[in-house]
Amino acid sequence: MLFRKIIPYAEIDPTEEAKWVIEGLIQKGGVNFITGEPKTHKSFLRKFLVASALSGKTVFDQFEVKEAPQRVLTLIIEDRIAWERRTMDCMFDSLGYLLDPPIGVCKPFGFKLNNSSHIKQLIALVKREGYDFVTIDPLIEFHSADENNASEMSAVTVALHQLAQFATLLVVHHSAKSQNRPGMAQGSVERSLRGSGVISGASSLTMELTRIGLSAAHKLRKSGKETESLDDIKLLLDINDTWCWELEGALTPERVRSYILGHPGLTTGDLARRLGKRKELVVEIVEELLDCEEIAKAEGPRQRQEYFPFNSE
Repeated sequence: MLFRKIIPYAEIDPTEEAKWVIEGLIQKGGVNFITGEPKTHKSFLRKFLVASALSGKTVFDQFEVKEAPQRVLTLIIEDRIAWERRTMDCMFDSLGYLLDPPIGVCKPFGFKLNNSSHIKQLIALVKREGYDFVTIDPLIEFHSADENNASEMSAVTVALHQLAQFATLLVVHHSAKSQNRPGMAQGSVERSLRGSGVISGASSLTMELTRIGLSAAHKLRKSGKETESLDDIKLLLDINDTWCWELEGALTPERVRSYILGHPGLTTGDLARRLGKRKELVVEIVEELLDCEEIAKAEGPRQRQEYFPFNSE
């Protein structure tokens, strides 16, 4: 039945606010996009947001986790499943998440969102297994439509909205080669989504990731229908180590604690060099963490004070 639930106008609460998995970044029950050019580490941002949501850690010192997912279904095609776990294990270790992550990973070759039979199977799986958060990476691998054809892409976006009735979606998509679209502000985040305008129309929130050259430095912009837009958050990706994202230039107790958790046995001098910060600032934060019993210290083999996670053996 197409018209299952009609809500009388008088019964609609106009004050009801949008709900969030991560406030301002991932809308609960929404179709949330991460977009960017190739090789901008979009998939690592997708993984980090999932890891942060599950661990309850505030993202980039400002976006709080409001409702952690219960079960996550990850649909990927391009990366190996072992690589997916290896990099996420690094993130979980750095974030201090010690539980068995409730994540299922699948490479559904041949699955297409614009195939009505396929989307019915996916929705049935989500409902049966209790997945309330689904990631799709990348979108292009999960449909057979012409991205520039509004009629064809509408079948894809309708499928995304059907799925979003049962689970929050986080979708990775490439950015547009040209952003000259009528009706959208020059340089807007919405215009960054590649393909027909029906894709941007389907988005609850879009995050655009830009890599600065070939460095670990990136810029993040975001815009959504029910949240404030934000321009140019400067981020760094800890490549080949924790694979976590952090604000460029910011040194917080959480950042130092997470680094010690992932790299026990370092001195304050070691920490200062690796974090690229003044030793005096690192010492101040380390003392604060010691006072709060979040880390512990012990004398190392060279009679230097080394720091460890609290109660670490």
